[in-house]
Amino acid sequence: MPKDDTPDWQSGLPFTLWRTQHAVHRRVQEAFEGMDVTITQLGLVVHLDDLGHMSASDLARRFRLTPQSVTTALGGLERAGWVRRLPHPVHRKVIWYELTADGVSRVAEARTRMSRVTAQIDDLIGADRRRELTERLSELATAIDGELPPPGPLWPAPRA
Repeated sequence: MPKDDTPDWQSGLPFTLWRTQHAVHRRVQEAFEGMDVTITQLGLVVHLDDLGHMSASDLARRFRLTPQSVTTALGGLERAGWVRRLPHPVHRKVIWYELTADGVSRVAEARTRMSRVTAQIDDLIGADRRRELTERLSELATAIDGELPPPGPLWPAPRA
């Protein structure tokens, strides 16, 4: 312990969170080996699967990424055949992205693989502790970063 009673660098919460994030990230990367997409790309397609078509800007706000990063990630997904572009029915400058049939099946596979990672974590710490830890970490993220934007597109579709 340093003289000023502050925690040692390696015993502090920020370092522990960083180390844990990297360990889990490696486990997730191993689980998704062979899918030929990044973890960010998988996050984007899961959101498209959950929420329907969205613009790159909508996804960037949701993930707190730059629009350029999201556009680049979506471009790779489009080339891989996971997503396709759609013109917005009202706002001509807005491009929506939606999953293709192949994208839908690949997202289902990704969800299965992520379930295995979650089960591995549950085996290590227990499902109840994982749920509580997830809640506490979500509270911490919200306290530091604010609430996530509401899910769904920000560019409304025309009324039916």
